[in-house]
Amino acid sequence: MRLDNLLNRLMARRFRRSPTRADGEFEGSMTMRKGRPYDPAWDLWRPQRRWTGVVASAIVCSIFLGVVAFHYTSKPTPPVATIAPGAQSQLKGAYFPPVAPNSKDIQRVSGTKSTSAINFTTTGKLMIWYFQCACRANFGVLVHDSKGAVLDVPANQVGRTVISMPARYPQGKLSVNVIADGQWTISLIDPTNLPSLPLPYEYLSGGLSVLGPFSGPSAQLSTVFLGGVGKHFVMTISDGTLYKPMLLYYESQTFDRPMNLPKLPPRYWLIINGNGLWQVKVKK
Repeated sequence: MRLDNLLNRLMARRFRRSPTRADGEFEGSMTMRKGRPYDPAWDLWRPQRRWTGVVASAIVCSIFLGVVAFHYTSKPTPPVATIAPGAQSQLKGAYFPPVAPNSKDIQRVSGTKSTSAINFTTTGKLMIWYFQCACRANFGVLVHDSKGAVLDVPANQVGRTVISMPARYPQGKLSVNVIADGQWTISLIDPTNLPSLPLPYEYLSGGLSVLGPFSGPSAQLSTVFLGGVGKHFVMTISDGTLYKPMLLYYESQTFDRPMNLPKLPPRYWLIINGNGLWQVKVKK
């Protein structure tokens, strides 16, 4: 009996070590490993080599970093917008064309309070408004045509005002209403007979102005604008007709930028609206 028991134990151990026979048939009991049945396929599994994927990922990352570095280092640094300290002493108000007070090319009306039905005559070409008011509150100007319809509201300011802006209306009669609580003067100027400004020309100011006339057919323009958050700068160019002026600049931040103007009309004007300090230089 002891010999039989010993043989049975040896056979049982053999079955536990080799749960399958050579022909693939299951034989004996399956050994448990940490609560899971043993599977012979576990001994055949080998982890795949992943060096190819690692190398490819490294190459892609290197290319990406190179592109980013090139993007930030290849761009030229824009010039810092500055106005020379010496030029700041030349700061001027809105540009007033050199028209004699008694010239037929200027229509001027003054007052001290709100006034209605002031008559002006237009030429059907570019003209220039020049507004001045020592107001404490609102200063407004409403332009009506001969039938009483509102054509324009060229001025709607608060407090002391000195501005210049284009007047682009069909030929005919205008009726103007003024809202003011202080001394005011309105001038409507016909710039047709003005001589062209000599080049090089430079003007340092702020706010609204109409510079010109200048002579074409080409020019080099250099503009600097110093404005804070929420400020803007707009410059257009007019050929002296009622056609819509061509946009040159529209910026909402400080800038310093030159511009070549190769195809200009024989005579042109620069219309500027900047909520900050600006400097314009024009040369051939």
